[in-house]
Amino acid sequence: MLSDRDIVEAMKRGEIRIRSFKEENLTPNGYDLTIGEIMIPSENLHIKEGKIKIPSLTRFLVGSEEYIELNENYAAQIWIKSRWARRGVLASFGLVDAGFEGILTMGAFATEEIVMEVGNKFSQINFFKLNSPAYKTYAERSGNYQKQKSIKI
Repeated sequence: MLSDRDIVEAMKRGEIRIRSFKEENLTPNGYDLTIGEIMIPSENLHIKEGKIKIPSLTRFLVGSEEYIELNENYAAQIWIKSRWARRGVLASFGLVDAGFEGILTMGAFATEEIVMEVGNKFSQINFFKLNSPAYKTYAERSGNYQKQKSIKI
């Protein structure tokens, strides 16, 4: 796992890019992702500014404000911030594959009514250096969400 120092050095070398990077979002071993947009598919709601009330027992999607770019030497893992887990948000995030580029879409479930606001921190991303470069990157294997700039279902 990369430390804050490792992340900054990898960014200087162009191996990891975080567009909309904010120094204050760096953590000792990761980076806090901010909410760029929120979608509630069952209610056909999609916001990119302001606040939204998410009803109890509702699935919703969060798109990161940050646009992430990883080269073939790095992968990442996303974790929900504990403040949201403490408010009853359940989430399961996957790995971000080597070679991924785009905003990150994160699915979650509200066990009770919550209010969320674009611009708040939602999750943390931790970066890992692979032991060897990937033979084929995310773009070359599937790339379904490669270069996405908004939430895709």
